Amino acid sequence: MTQIHPILAKQRDSLTHQTANSGFNDEEAKKMIEFCIELNDQDSRTDPRNAGNPEFIANLDGCEKVYDSRDGLGDNPNDNGFGAFENAWLLYKYTANPGHYVLAIRGTIGQARSILDDALATTIAANAGIEFPKNRILPVTFASTPGAEVHLGFAYAAFTLLFDKQRGILKQLSENVPAGVQLTITGHSQGAAIATLVHAFLHYALTDPSDRYGLNAKALQLKSYLFAQPKPGNAQFGIDFARIAGSRGAAFVINNHLDPVTKVPLTNQTLAEAVYDTLAESAMQGMGAKRVVLKGLGGISRVIFKTRNLIAEWVGDKTAKLYHQHEMDQIDTHYFDDLPPIADTPVNSLNYSVCGTLVPLFGLFDGGDLYPPAQPGEADFLLQHHATTYRKLMQQV
Repeated sequence: MTQIHPILAKQRDSLTHQTANSGFNDEEAKKMIEFCIELNDQDSRTDPRNAGNPEFIANLDGCEKVYDSRDGLGDNPNDNGFGAFENAWLLYKYTANPGHYVLAIRGTIGQARSILDDALATTIAANAGIEFPKNRILPVTFASTPGAEVHLGFAYAAFTLLFDKQRGILKQLSENVPAGVQLTITGHSQGAAIATLVHAFLHYALTDPSDRYGLNAKALQLKSYLFAQPKPGNAQFGIDFARIAGSRGAAFVINNHLDPVTKVPLTNQTLAEAVYDTLAESAMQGMGAKRVVLKGLGGISRVIFKTRNLIAEWVGDKTAKLYHQHEMDQIDTHYFDDLPPIADTPVNSLNYSVCGTLVPLFGLFDGGDLYPPAQPGEADFLLQHHATTYRKLMQQV
């Protein structure tokens, strides 16, 4: 069985970075969905048919822009992202409370690479699972609990958003965010899953004894509101995230019970996988028929794990090829220059899980009178998923 590193265990269990403003705040959550609409509904706002339609206009009153990764890249969301998956993000601060900043991450757009990011639904290790460039494993930590794994596509998108030399989150936090502030992280859909991983990464970066990222002195207080979250990692990652954020009132997943996106990726787990740690702990001992069954389950588990690692390796290789040379050159990996080579960590499970404290919304069939399809009789398969739908549902509670 994999043992947790004592330093990582201390970081996971540390109470020093619990936000002073912990707990779910209804008004704060309603404000966060506005940032998601600002990012995710840019195409709807620029459509002449929607000119002046308040449904697609975000209410950012009381907030001041600090940074917008889309600046200078135009108004078309298909062209104003960056990195291998065309991501985008915002950094704002409250004008009446300069000690409160908001980091918002865009969800899926109608662009092939953005959609592909959702589809890369195999896992990598949540600690030291990023391979960049090929054959170099980086100790990018999203979790420390043994067996914690995260969605490969979301992890690489988070990595790109964090480490881009010009438009990256680490650069902007270092240059434009003062120490000691509350940083509320938000996102919708794919943006929610990536935001979950960014929250997790920042917790470990802020508590890193080596201060690899130069963030220790920032002492940021982290909190997140995650809307329509597809599952960002496996159950072990969910346990780790609950420890660093969810159980401390610092991470809330707001999902509409009718939203199909919140059900994916599909959990795929066998009985052999579920009991493998128990089998390993007991060294698969037993008497008679019990011993035969235990050894059989252990053998099945090893075959499953080997197959999944082969799939993950193949998907990882394909993902690496998505980074063109100019995109690779934009990733700042100097944080890891002094580290010895790190071995690849095998992945064992696809038991995807919601990660964070769940705050349910209860959608209306066909939208009722609150958010019916734009055109009567037309199917809108994402009717229950839109950020504007979440806004309307939240206004009712």
